[in-house]
Amino acid sequence: MAAFDHVQNMHDIALKPRLLRSLIKEHIPDEKHQLGNPLELSQLVSSIKTHELLSERVVQTGDNKKLVEKWKSAVDLWIDRLLMLVSSNMPDKCWAGICLLGVTCEECSPERFLSSYSAWFQKLLSHLQPLAESHFVKVACCVSISDILTRLSGFPNMKKDGTSHAARVIQPLLKLMQEDNSSDAEGAVRLLSTILNSFPSSLQKFYDSVESAIVTKLIYGKCNPNMLKKLAVCLSLLPKSKGDEDSWSVLFQKLLIAINILLNDSFQGLEEDTKGSETMRVLVPPGKDPPTPLGGLTVFDFSNKSTEQRLSMSNISTLMLCCSKMITTSYPVQVKIPIQPLLMVAERVLNVDGSLAQTMYPTITAMQQEYVCTQLPFLHSYSLDILSDIVKEAHSQLLMHAAHMIRIVTDYLGKCELPELRIKLYSLIKVMLLSMGVGMSIYISEDVVSNASIDLDSVSNHGDDMNKKRKHENQSQIINPRRIPITVKIAALEALESLLTVGGALRSEKWRSDVDQLLMTVATDACKNGWTKQGNDIFTLGDTLSWGDFQLASLRALLPSLLSPGRIRPPYLSQALDLYRSGMKETGTKLAEFCAHALLTLEVLIHPRALPLIDYGSNFEYPVNGVKNNVYSSAQNGNVVTGGSSKKGESEEDDDLYHEWVKENGNDLEKKTTENVGSIEAPINVPEDKGKEILVETQSVEENVNVLENMDIDLAAAAAAVVAEFVSGGGDVAAIGETQGGGEFMFGLGDDKDGMDEIPDIVDVEPDTDED
Repeated sequence: MAAFDHVQNMHDIALKPRLLRSLIKEHIPDEKHQLGNPLELSQLVSSIKTHELLSERVVQTGDNKKLVEKWKSAVDLWIDRLLMLVSSNMPDKCWAGICLLGVTCEECSPERFLSSYSAWFQKLLSHLQPLAESHFVKVACCVSISDILTRLSGFPNMKKDGTSHAARVIQPLLKLMQEDNSSDAEGAVRLLSTILNSFPSSLQKFYDSVESAIVTKLIYGKCNPNMLKKLAVCLSLLPKSKGDEDSWSVLFQKLLIAINILLNDSFQGLEEDTKGSETMRVLVPPGKDPPTPLGGLTVFDFSNKSTEQRLSMSNISTLMLCCSKMITTSYPVQVKIPIQPLLMVAERVLNVDGSLAQTMYPTITAMQQEYVCTQLPFLHSYSLDILSDIVKEAHSQLLMHAAHMIRIVTDYLGKCELPELRIKLYSLIKVMLLSMGVGMSIYISEDVVSNASIDLDSVSNHGDDMNKKRKHENQSQIINPRRIPITVKIAALEALESLLTVGGALRSEKWRSDVDQLLMTVATDACKNGWTKQGNDIFTLGDTLSWGDFQLASLRALLPSLLSPGRIRPPYLSQALDLYRSGMKETGTKLAEFCAHALLTLEVLIHPRALPLIDYGSNFEYPVNGVKNNVYSSAQNGNVVTGGSSKKGESEEDDDLYHEWVKENGNDLEKKTTENVGSIEAPINVPEDKGKEILVETQSVEENVNVLENMDIDLAAAAAAVVAEFVSGGGDVAAIGETQGGGEFMFGLGDDKDGMDEIPDIVDVEPDTDED
């Protein structure tokens, strides 16, 4: 290569074969040289992927034919050098060659892969038959075969060939899982999972053997938590190999029976003795034969009479995780989730809190009780995961079990104390509300509001929360004061946000006004000392959640409080607008982005500029409760009439925008405003045939609004909005106009008579109750 044979730039195709040969020379040894630092292989792989050195992606033409040959020659050299390493007797060289061959399967061109994968597969399989001595080689071999099968599954016409190749690996993998070395078994489980996802039918005739190997490893293998999770995932995929509903249902039934048996031993002395038999009657209805034991293991095998209690508790968690994976994993056929048995098992776990059962003599030692108490949070967490998965996946199947689900959640909500579990419980409630709609909110709203109010009761600077007390619903004792983490507060806000989104329109609910006030107070307290950017807060608490995240959550929950329909206009609209306008100034943050969205959403409440869909000049009437009423509403002296019903003083009590403006801006501005408004002449006609309706001639209003155009304070838009609001029935009207000097200008009409003498009187009439 000439010293000055430069390429155009880093994207030049001519660079790729030259760079690949340089990497081979520097990092891939031949037979005579030793392997360099293994840590440098990661840099080699990074260069291969970044520059796509193995892709051979170039259009072959007459001009670049020579370049194509050079690149092909470089890749050929790369493959030959790797196969030499794979065949080496030195474990380190063999390991490096196998690892790089797996990378090659991912990065090479489709044409090269299809022409070479069978030979590569055979090379790798030779290290599993017979088993290689090096554990590193065996694990790397499993990973690289997994890469080959994954790439092969991307070719639809290669399904038959891929199934044939995958079936050749099953027996070596089953032997590998029987070994004591955890890394060997982990590699085997990973490859089994790949086969079940890519070519599941290859395991069909090995179904029972694979199930037995996985379950035996899970129960007796003394695996680490990571390995147990991989075993659970692999077991959940096993029904894919048969591809029918019965296989899925039978495996699920086996799992629940095994969990129930393990719970009988683990919860002995901590619950009523009949709980296990009650659950078993649901799992195996009378008159029906139970399935064969999970993995071929008997009841005695699952009992802690033959295993330690510590293993028993970890096995329960793993089997519950397997149930969750089976619920959420897609299968080739539609299956029916056993909701009632799942709810029974989850409820049984959540009802145990470690306290001794009401018996004359304890049947559990103090040491056993202590260990169960340390493991209960994990079991409770998996139970909540199962409930959440049921809600997400069961859809209409859950309707007939909704009452049972509500009872489980509300009971546990009153006694759940640990922050991690409380967060997960609020998340479950959020999923339930959004999935099951307003019907769910009716039954769960009071419990959610009362508990969220306690969690949000103390909000102070940067998470310096006060300690709070909580009473169990079924206990009279008071829990010691505790600090409520910011993560729990955020979860509570998200639950309230979902409750308002789904059930905020239920006007008869007593909790609505309390929630509105609570959310306004929380948002005000959270933001009163300035804004904190997410991720840059020195008070960042676990899971990278900071005070800035709490501020954002409080503002997010406040928005549906303002938008959800209610009996009155949002009472805290003015304060909320101030918060959103202030937050929007924090440019470049998620908070500013949301505040801008909130202001745009609330625009319809403060500036209803859009033309109405109804022709106000017509006499069209809406029937309300069987009575026809005109679309207009009337108001006088705080009497609001809308839709045929009236409630005196409601708007007067709740709408304090006018009084706040008077307090902030002084009486002089109020006098000037009311005097100018008094000059507006808005003739009111009372037709003879509609004596009980109030009609406003909009043409006269538009002419008189022009009087305000030359005023020092821009009241034209404000007056137009006021009159429009007045026409639509707002007895105590307030319109927010342009900002003057950084403050809000508010213009109001209410019970205050000062300066309002020139406003024409309104006929005090009752709503039309005549039935046509």
